[in-house]
Amino acid sequence: MESDKKFRLEDLAELTGIPRRTIRFYIQKGYVAPPLGQKRGSYYTNEHLEELLKIKRLSHKNVRLKEITSYDEDSIALPEPEVGTISWCSHIFLGSGMTLVLDNRKAEIKAEALPEMTEKIIELVQEYKQNKGKNNE
Repeated sequence: MESDKKFRLEDLAELTGIPRRTIRFYIQKGYVAPPLGQKRGSYYTNEHLEELLKIKRLSHKNVRLKEITSYDEDSIALPEPEVGTISWCSHIFLGSGMTLVLDNRKAEIKAEALPEMTEKIIELVQEYKQNKGKNNE
């Protein structure tokens, strides 16, 4: 049965791409349940794997670690940041007088995707300007 699958720490690190040291940190801080069993016989289950994958998914969405345990992935909006929270935004220059501002915490767009997305938006802006110019003639 798949739910009876047992993992070693090395297995979890390989399956999730999260370093063993980081997994141990998550366990120490209570973000992931401790392993089952004793000492050398300790092991991890599918539940541990799912907890780690959830942390990984949400951290890619820029959800802070302390918010992850209470975060409902099915909710539409991310929790409001606390007063005084510092966030970072990407400012993408699209043309004269036009800058697109992306809140990286909420946009859920990976940095690697920004160049392609920017290129497409610039194409749309240019098409719009050309069509607008034709409509005014």
